[in-house]
Amino acid sequence: MNKMEKQIKSKKRVKERGEVFTAEREVKAMCDLIPEDEIWSDITKTFLESSCGNGNFLIEIFARKLKYCKDEKDGLKALASIVGIDIMSDNCEESRQRLKKQYVDKFPDANSFCLLMADMILKNNIICGDSLKIMKEWEEQQNGTQNKV
Repeated sequence: MNKMEKQIKSKKRVKERGEVFTAEREVKAMCDLIPEDEIWSDITKTFLESSCGNGNFLIEIFARKLKYCKDEKDGLKALASIVGIDIMSDNCEESRQRLKKQYVDKFPDANSFCLLMADMILKNNIICGDSLKIMKEWEEQQNGTQNKV
């Protein structure tokens, strides 16, 4: 496979959705711009990737957080702090699978409850939909909550 094939699934998807994946080198370089001691060490700090694609940024973010996880429960906390949205359902499923594999690789002895929790977190946090509409709904919900207080 040439480099371009790894950054796109099909020319049709590029044309219809503008779907182009960020290469690992660029993902790492962008994440390197964030000071490690300020962000990555707080495994509960939330990250939202509004066009997560197949999860390239999510994978790198989770990898950096996993360095600070002492056990499976910390791994679940780190996983729960990662939110991704993509309009393509196959990308969402691929993101979930990649993140789950990363969790299992880090904690191969995780019990069935932890694995079930990981699945539930991923189902909840990797969202298939239009991120602009979803984030507008979130903003409206937040404003509605604030106005009621």
